[in-house]
Amino acid sequence: MSPKPLSQFPIGSKVKVVSFCGGCKLRGRMCALGIFPGVKLEINQNCPLQVKVKDSVLVLGQGVADKILGIPTD
Repeated sequence: MSPKPLSQFPIGSKVKVVSFCGGCKLRGRMCALGIFPGVKLEINQNCPLQVKVKDSVLVLGQGVADKILGIPTD
């Protein structure tokens, strides 16, 4: 299955982050928030994108959500 941007997953999806389509600033910022390749998260809301990562809920803008690629998990 090919990765797609987080913004394209429906609400309630469980997603594993596989990569970023951005520079080192984006990667550094996301890693500081706990979003990095291999982490699993859940999509709680779209536009703006709200995700649950471990015990935290984060809100990401559309541009950032388009640059984080993931695959669905069970």
